[in-house]
Amino acid sequence: MANAREVIEEAKSALAATENRIRGHAGAAAIEAGRAGMSALHFFCGNQYQMWKPNVDARSVAMFRFADHPYQAVFLTPPEVEEGAASAFAALGKRLGLDNLERFEPAAEAFGYAAYKAWLICYGSAAEIACARALNLAAWGHNCGMMSRGLRGHYGLDSKDTKFLDGFAELPPLEDSAAKVIEHDLKRGIEPYVIIRAARMMQAYEKMFWDAMARF
Repeated sequence: MANAREVIEEAKSALAATENRIRGHAGAAAIEAGRAGMSALHFFCGNQYQMWKPNVDARSVAMFRFADHPYQAVFLTPPEVEEGAASAFAALGKRLGLDNLERFEPAAEAFGYAAYKAWLICYGSAAEIACARALNLAAWGHNCGMMSRGLRGHYGLDSKDTKFLDGFAELPPLEDSAAKVIEHDLKRGIEPYVIIRAARMMQAYEKMFWDAMARF
């Protein structure tokens, strides 16, 4: 039987091409270089607000079915990163000329990630969530760093405006903690291919978000 490290490495190998397309994606690179128009910034901010708006992520967390899991803390974004996400995007939106993000209409391609995350929370195993999050947050964090630098360097924003992005950019690797969850669930019969599938789906929806943003 495969162990957790082997499952993670197999997932990384299977997703290498998608990972390369996400990291440094044209949508993030345009912001870093100051080439993105305001429509792209509005797309990013508005869609992210709809994913993180008040009570949405808290309700997702409440739906976790793993309260008695020995490694439950792995499933959650660190509170210091997550705290105030909705208000951070609301404030960023105002700086970018978006005054009412509640009325912002999200794009289906952008919202697919959030929808799949909710599905995984409802129906997936702890190992699926842990592997998918560990790989996804590494790529997401990389692009958050790119955008933070661009917003501060080319769009007149400061570190207060990009605090949320910087929090993700500075996240430590999650593979060690994810491995503990995966190992636990492998021993209770969760199949490796199911775990790898979850990571593949999560990254595919992540790429879909950036592809949609790059069109603006």
